[in-house]
Amino acid sequence: MPNLRIQGNEIPYEEKDIITFPEGLIGLPHLTRMVAVKEATIEPFIWFAAVNGDDVAFVVAEAYSLFPNYEPKLPADSNMNGLLAENEVPVVLAIVLIDADWQKSTANLRAPLFISAKTMRGAQVVLNDNSFSVAEPLPLAAAAA
Repeated sequence: MPNLRIQGNEIPYEEKDIITFPEGLIGLPHLTRMVAVKEATIEPFIWFAAVNGDDVAFVVAEAYSLFPNYEPKLPADSNMNGLLAENEVPVVLAIVLIDADWQKSTANLRAPLFISAKTMRGAQVVLNDNSFSVAEPLPLAAAAA
């Protein structure tokens, strides 16, 4: 079983858990093979790490778990539409920016990661809906402020 090294910790993952992003991530087109790995010490957040030799890892969260009313609509011309199995509801992850002052931590709801659990393919999509922010305060951080 391969391992990722994130912040000095060895975190195992399985090859079947690799998610392919045919177009890479926005601004990082070389990041085409990623894996989401859970680590108890950062729950409810998840590591989202490159497995193609890059030493890149992001913190993400399942968007619906943090923002229950979040209902992003895939644009009709989205490259994700061709990656979903018929009638499949994608997993939606938001990239999270953890600030040194945790109450200032935010999630990017404007450009979430859509993932097909059936095909293990995904895309980062910029949503047409301007009401979603790239720096939405995390609910726990906002409640504590």
